[in-house]
Amino acid sequence: MPVLLCSFAINNTLAESNMALPSFSNRTPNEIVTNLNHFESSGRVFKALSWLDYAKNHKCVSALEYAALETRLAIEQLIFEQLVVGVGTKLDASEYKKCSGDAGKLAAIIKRLIPKYDLLIEFTKAMAPAGIPITKWDNRKLDAFSGKVSNYLHWSGGLDTTVQSAAWFEKGVPVVEEAAQYIWSGLTTGNTGVMSLDRLEPEIFELWVLYASGSISLDDAVLHANILEPMLQERLAAKSFGARAK
Repeated sequence: MPVLLCSFAINNTLAESNMALPSFSNRTPNEIVTNLNHFESSGRVFKALSWLDYAKNHKCVSALEYAALETRLAIEQLIFEQLVVGVGTKLDASEYKKCSGDAGKLAAIIKRLIPKYDLLIEFTKAMAPAGIPITKWDNRKLDAFSGKVSNYLHWSGGLDTTVQSAAWFEKGVPVVEEAAQYIWSGLTTGNTGVMSLDRLEPEIFELWVLYASGSISLDDAVLHANILEPMLQERLAAKSFGARAK
């Protein structure tokens, strides 16, 4: 439904790029920290997967720890990106600082400032224009991943049972990799986006209210939206023409 595009807040990701996805295989440490060194969630998780590949190839404990760090930072950055996309200027900087470094508290802000957030993402996915896939992030899973990978960032026992243990290393790789791959998959197949309720046309907002209250199904909401599409297109065109006439 292209008429709804103006009602979307979207953080474009690797899914929107026309370029081939970069490869995180067989990169040297110098390449990891200098080439494609970006600090948004996609850049963080790309470095994490690069370090993981190096860790597996060279049985390098330090590379596993670097991968865990970048994965945790990717999780926090991704939840913050959801906040920015969904909340925008409603986010109080002082409040955010209280949650800095805590994925669970960051996710809780989203829930509080965007009521029925999970339902809104489902509504957004269903109403999104063709060619703009939306990723529904499981923030509870992200919070759990954050806790798991953090085990490889803190002291957790004697050297013989941790960094000097092959079993500890072999257990850690899939733990960090599962979290990193979850983020990478979501970023490379969809966008982080949500509908801006205060910018919706009244008829679409009414459909949202009915869906959010359980009065209609998501399929029914889409069906009604498709019926409304020609009328909404005409309205949008008239608004655009009026703006140019001024």
